[in-house]
Amino acid sequence: MRRLAATLLLALLGAVPAQAQGFNLSRGNDAQIQVYADQGIEWLSEANRVIARGNAKAIRGDMTVTADSLTAHYRAGPNGDEIWRLDADGNVVITSPTEKATGTKAIYDLDKAVVVLHGQPAVLTTPKETVTANDTLEYWEKTQMAVARGNAVATQKDRKIRADTLTSHFKENARQELELNRADAYGHVVLTTPKEEVVGDRGDYNIETGIATVTGSVKITREGNELNGAYAHVNLNTGISKLFGAVPGGKDGDGRVRGTFHPEKKDAGDRRAVFKGAGPTPQGEAGRRKE
Repeated sequence: MRRLAATLLLALLGAVPAQAQGFNLSRGNDAQIQVYADQGIEWLSEANRVIARGNAKAIRGDMTVTADSLTAHYRAGPNGDEIWRLDADGNVVITSPTEKATGTKAIYDLDKAVVVLHGQPAVLTTPKETVTANDTLEYWEKTQMAVARGNAVATQKDRKIRADTLTSHFKENARQELELNRADAYGHVVLTTPKEEVVGDRGDYNIETGIATVTGSVKITREGNELNGAYAHVNLNTGISKLFGAVPGGKDGDGRVRGTFHPEKKDAGDRRAVFKGAGPTPQGEAGRRKE
């Protein structure tokens, strides 16, 4: 009976339409799904569901889904029964040759081509980046976009961006690996590099250019020194940060930038504040004497 149920489930899942390349559960093109379960597979024909329990695993092409249980919801289609939704519950792991997603629960809507992961945290890992979320982590296959909600964090090498909600846009490289292309952050934004931290209300980060902009109540902290304004332009490739008192072309901010510089301590008896910069030109100095 277990083998019969597995065969039925395999045939049903094989009716799932193929999707575009990328990190998704249908990457195996027209290949059927092989299903394994330690505690058996149950077919609920009246409810149009098939449930695999106990270390359940579904494999299609180079994609694998494992969980404590897998539930396939199916309906009648033009070419026979077809799956429109797949639920994974408990210790969920979704893997491709180069990507991995983990959580406590996953709902895969085949009609919308959207996977919603739950977990604390839910995690999406690519060869170069990691995206985590404490509430939900959605991955939209058609647009290759991940939406992380609840203490969302995207990490790339020594750079990190954190926010209440984080939208990460990916693209495929020549090896068909997902790479983060752009990230948009909303609410309690914190951008961290080895040298500085930028805090604000909203932000965006372009990975290709290395430029991040942060708006709202912006604060830049570096080596104990602090600058406050309304708009920050940070070039992570060059390490140059610019802070403005108002958003370009906007009304946010009062137009002023405030700074706090702490003393540079050289020894126990020397607590002089040090600021290094170019002096005035001779003409400028002369002009001030006349005034």
